[in-house]
Amino acid sequence: MRITFVLVSYGGRELVVECLEKLAEHTPQPYEVIVADSASPDGTGEWLAANLTGATVLRMDRNLGFGAGCNLAVRHAKTELVCFLNADVEVTEGWLEPLLEVLDTRPEVAAVAPVMLNTDGTVQEAGSIIGGDGWCRAWDGPQHEMFARQVDYASAACLLMRRSVFHQAGGFSADYEIAYFEDVDLQVQLKSLGWTVWVDPRSTVVHARHGSSTTDRAMELMQLNHGVFLRRWPQELVDRPNVVGLDEHEHHKYWLRDRNAGYRVLLIDDRVPQADRGRGDPRTMAVVDAWREADPNARVTFYAYSPERAEEYAPALQAKGIEVVWGVTDARRWSADRAGLYDVVVVFRPHNFAQVGLTISQSQPQAVKVYDSEALFYRRPGQYFETALTSAERRRLAIEARHLRDQEEHAFNWADVAVCVSEEEARWARGIAPGTSVHVACYPANLPGEVPGLEGREGLAFFGGFDNTPRTPNEFAVLELVDDVLPELSRRHPGLLLRVIGADPSPAVRALARKDIEVLGKVPDPGVWLSKARLHVVPMRYGAGVKIKFVDSMAAGLPFVTTPVGGEGLHLGWMARHLVGESPAEIVELCHRMLTDDVLWTEIQQALVEVCRTKFSAAAFRTEMEGVIADCGALPVFS
Repeated sequence: MRITFVLVSYGGRELVVECLEKLAEHTPQPYEVIVADSASPDGTGEWLAANLTGATVLRMDRNLGFGAGCNLAVRHAKTELVCFLNADVEVTEGWLEPLLEVLDTRPEVAAVAPVMLNTDGTVQEAGSIIGGDGWCRAWDGPQHEMFARQVDYASAACLLMRRSVFHQAGGFSADYEIAYFEDVDLQVQLKSLGWTVWVDPRSTVVHARHGSSTTDRAMELMQLNHGVFLRRWPQELVDRPNVVGLDEHEHHKYWLRDRNAGYRVLLIDDRVPQADRGRGDPRTMAVVDAWREADPNARVTFYAYSPERAEEYAPALQAKGIEVVWGVTDARRWSADRAGLYDVVVVFRPHNFAQVGLTISQSQPQAVKVYDSEALFYRRPGQYFETALTSAERRRLAIEARHLRDQEEHAFNWADVAVCVSEEEARWARGIAPGTSVHVACYPANLPGEVPGLEGREGLAFFGGFDNTPRTPNEFAVLELVDDVLPELSRRHPGLLLRVIGADPSPAVRALARKDIEVLGKVPDPGVWLSKARLHVVPMRYGAGVKIKFVDSMAAGLPFVTTPVGGEGLHLGWMARHLVGESPAEIVELCHRMLTDDVLWTEIQQALVEVCRTKFSAAAFRTEMEGVIADCGALPVFS
């Protein structure tokens, strides 16, 4: 048994009973309950002692208040954890597991609280901020904006805490009157001892706020204890803006919220990363994770220009302690409300730089500016130019390429630090932006300890996301594969099966399904299918940068055949003559040999796995990102 729930009663026996009934209904973990009755004048203490089963009831001879009641109860507790719980709080299904996970995975956290909701479902408190005037303010707002984070303090109306740390801090101070500020004081004391307090929005409870004091008496106690708090913690409050009048200075509110962060980084992209759908998003997610993991106390904010699938993908980031913002209609106002907040601003890709990145960064003149290119996008219209049918199309593509190049040159020169995914692209960036520090950080593949060999592998795979949109690079590639490569390969290898793997296949891709072509679409783990195939074939004509699909193929031990566009930045060396072909006829010959020459296939597999291990492993990516983060002045403290 790990947990003892501590309640303090002063009247309101019905609330105590209802609270414990909800606790029993929604808390499958074993626990104990201790109720400290603070001399209830209505006989609540006597009734609880006589009727409350499965709980220990302690009775005080006079009303000593919440803090003294909790101290008394904790002295009788024997468990690793204690959870302070007000009788007017109703826990909800699944509320406890996330809080336990925080304490189990974050040894620096002393206590963790859920988000408290009002009875109408709105957010009442997701932790609170403390102002320089000693007053506190609950953090509220839409529930979908809440994220796991360190807070100044969280109300002890529902607070899960390590019992040993409670004793280390001396419990609730006896300097306070019967209610208010004792929980604030305790958590400031915890911080002075090197501990942190967190809120996790995966856990919610409902707080009905049925207080036992009259409004006048509550204000009297609050004012009295506020004075005590000011006297006890003057140095802690000296550099904070006041809470009173905070709405007149919106940026002060965010500064107070994030003042505990080791550093504050804002990452700007056009969508919340959809790491299971391709399109470069797995790499974006890896970059976000690197910033988050570099310092457990960092504040990472992800700003998505578009709301695309945000409600679906944001919760996973928020559970990691990442603030996710999307659907903002006025980027300039949003950034002004957070003026001067961020230490680092990272913008992914040129269109996001042009749309919102440049605007937002104007309110963050103190920040180190980072441009993460992902690829040189200006090259793509030039590739389409080769197949354009009309002069109007060629003119449009030429204008688009020039426009993108201007954006990218502007972005690289705007940045203090830039990131490319290949050394080839980094050389170009250094040439056009000699004053910018340019790094290479590609992508961390999930490389298993062992990759399956040739035995049991069969058929072809095509892997890449489609966006459910026509004329994407992957749609062009799979159509060329089916129309110009597969017929001859199937003639030489009767019964050859092609599996098309990738999220959101377009109508043209779905229409390819037939006896020898399986269109699988999005699958839970593409690596499973890549590990079954003999050869990965992508005749890619359009694209820039390193193609993540081939790195994933390397990690699965699956050789691939592609074009020079597809093979760019993959460190293929001697393997290129066996894996890279220009025309469909060349690709057919390369595929035929990889399907028939087992010795060559095995040599290629081993070489690709070694490239993946040295160039595209998690360790290599971490080293690359450590260099980026350190160059921004934020010293990584990766665990």
